[in-house]
Amino acid sequence: MRCLLRTAGVLLRRRFCSGSLLLFGLLCYQILKLGRNRSGSDEVLKDTKRLTSALEALRNQVQRSAHRPPQVRRAVVLTGQHRLSDTEVRLHQLVLQQMDFEVQLSQYAETSWFLRSHEGVSRWSLLLCLSSSERSCLRKISFSYLQQHQMVNLLPRLKEAFSDAGGGLCHFYTDSHLAESDLPMMPRSCGSTNHKPDSPEDSRSPVQAPPPALVTMVNVFVLVTCVSPLTSFLHDMVTVTTNEDSLGHKMKIRDFLLHQLGPQRSHHALGQIKTVIGTVLQAASTSGKQETAGRCVLCFQLLTFTLMFRASITPAVIQVDTELTLNSLKDTFDRQITKDLILEDTLHFLLRPLTHLSSETHLSSETHLSSETHLLLEKLREQYGGCRGTHSSCPSQEDVLLLLLRFHQQLTTPSSFHLLYPSSSSSCSSSSSSCSSSSSS
Repeated sequence: MRCLLRTAGVLLRRRFCSGSLLLFGLLCYQILKLGRNRSGSDEVLKDTKRLTSALEALRNQVQRSAHRPPQVRRAVVLTGQHRLSDTEVRLHQLVLQQMDFEVQLSQYAETSWFLRSHEGVSRWSLLLCLSSSERSCLRKISFSYLQQHQMVNLLPRLKEAFSDAGGGLCHFYTDSHLAESDLPMMPRSCGSTNHKPDSPEDSRSPVQAPPPALVTMVNVFVLVTCVSPLTSFLHDMVTVTTNEDSLGHKMKIRDFLLHQLGPQRSHHALGQIKTVIGTVLQAASTSGKQETAGRCVLCFQLLTFTLMFRASITPAVIQVDTELTLNSLKDTFDRQITKDLILEDTLHFLLRPLTHLSSETHLSSETHLSSETHLLLEKLREQYGGCRGTHSSCPSQEDVLLLLLRFHQQLTTPSSFHLLYPSSSSSCSSSSSSCSSSSSS
């Protein structure tokens, strides 16, 4: 797949000038390629070119015609064990109100009148389940029956994949044929009971022994906006600790790499970080049962990856948390400020005033889609959804259209989040003999 994406990137780059449009095309290519053999690459590229051009024209058309009065958007925030006066609750309420949401606060899904009442089922646009209310959300919210415009800050497949199967073992290792050496991560990287490797400072060494090599732990914050096909973004803020300084410091990821490695190696190291995280996310998102039901087109999830650098610019994943964690920052005030910053960035990135991504986005006569574009969207629906026909559990053409338009909006939205996957610079696996020839063509 990496080789095919590299080839697609080379060919698509010749046709499109815009970097965001190139990556938009790569996502179309990624979906269309699922389930096809390599011999169909030329056909997929042609379909991708036609679909990308059609959707770009559609995006411009819908934006020009978006003059309807804005609809009221309602958000439900489930606070769990948080008090209403807690900073995190107040932050969500304030930011959402600033973005013209009507905000409903409740402790759990079971106690929310708005979620339980028949009137409120389809009237909310956003459901935010704070950490201590996530189990309530997963238990009571039917992800199979969410409407197209509804968003939830949970991706059940990722929650399960990165859950603790016992002793910190990531659950997706139990659902696959992965060996411990297949991924750039420790298998026991999930849950509070995982077993991190000892830092050199923990080992007993002779007094006159040479000082241990520097070991750096970096917490990076990843926003996954779709599981299949995988789309994810990396926040530019990280927290850093070392075996020589355990206090923890926050800094921009590019500044950290530039300071440690210099201009050339830092660029390569950032690419390695994206590759490592992308590889792990792909493995986690494709594990277990591939059910078509339960897809939420606009759902998302924040993850925290702890990376360990030890004498190499290629890190290893040693911890994955399915929420935003900043425990490496020892200063309580600094930790809260940083968390608030990332949460606010997330809300603005995903919820800024919508135009073509409103709840009224649909395929109608007003959108003037050609029959060829409808056929291409149907191909995407079959590959993305894994099913044909009009079964209720299958994603519709509208779902796929919304996914693509939303991804394009994210690419063109100025933000502290930067694209992690898919990437046009995806490298070929060294084990593939045909990669070099295909990428150089």
